[in-house]
Amino acid sequence: MGRRRKNNFNLPPRMYLKHGAYYYVSRENKWIRLSDDKSIAFSKWAEIEGESPVITGSEKPLAGSMGALIDKYMIEIAPKKAKSTYSGNLTEAKNLKIVFDKTLVLAVRPMHIAKYLDLRGIKAPIRANREISLLSHIFSYAMRWGQIDRNPCLGVAKHPEKGRDRYITDQEFESVKILASELIAIVMDFAYITAMRKGDILKLRLDQITDEGVWIKQSKTGTKQLYEWTTGLNEVVAKAKALKRPIRGLYLFCTRQGQPYSDAGFKAMWNRVQIKWRESGGNRFTFHDIRAKSLTDAKRLGLDAQSLAGHSSAAMTEHYIKQRDYTRVKGLK
Repeated sequence: MGRRRKNNFNLPPRMYLKHGAYYYVSRENKWIRLSDDKSIAFSKWAEIEGESPVITGSEKPLAGSMGALIDKYMIEIAPKKAKSTYSGNLTEAKNLKIVFDKTLVLAVRPMHIAKYLDLRGIKAPIRANREISLLSHIFSYAMRWGQIDRNPCLGVAKHPEKGRDRYITDQEFESVKILASELIAIVMDFAYITAMRKGDILKLRLDQITDEGVWIKQSKTGTKQLYEWTTGLNEVVAKAKALKRPIRGLYLFCTRQGQPYSDAGFKAMWNRVQIKWRESGGNRFTFHDIRAKSLTDAKRLGLDAQSLAGHSSAAMTEHYIKQRDYTRVKGLK
């Protein structure tokens, strides 16, 4: 029996984190470097051990079970996703395992997927859809890994969803900026001008601002974009740089400690602004609705909304903005 761990409790047996890299310690006490990337390290661990890794102290899933498959996916594939997506997957995987944990992978049929959607959908139809979307992706990898030859999720109808169609008017946008702090107002303008996602804005470093423009690599899609300088972009970046910041702050928008705002921290600030807006009689909107307004307005002005969004296809952009677009009409008198 191996020695009891003193740290690294979230790692499988014989895997250790040392000097920023993951190692496998053999039974002969030989340290084998796996990788400094956790997901790759887990994958190599699995190759050495010949099984799916499990977190120390948790029950080992049955071989060939859905629990083992979900664990393998969450260790080898899910960590490579964007942070917010991965966080959501953790909760979705937990809910899936409550139902499917000990079921054999080969025993899952479309009828089981449909039943899950029906029962889970009684209280949370949208969450049920998201969980089955994750499960479908897990099955697609199970096919690649040779565990199954079909995806039982395909063809099973999900719960209908109504796409969000909130459009922020110019008057609403400016009214909220008046209620907001200087920081939030500048971030709003920056989001509208660039149509960047909140996560990319909060992580934007000063060294990404160059003579050519603002460079980013979208965290969600990996798309690389250069926002060339315009009058509006120049003005909003200048305002952002003028905000009080630590001398060594590396980010365009940063805390007093020079660190980027966390998602939770920014949400709290945004929520306080929206509460003020609602109390003044306004109709609340999400920060993500600003991106939708930007793309909708870009299309109406005849600009390239697809390039602005960084979408891989025009259809994706059209699907994104179609419910927020509108036609201007005049009455008879």
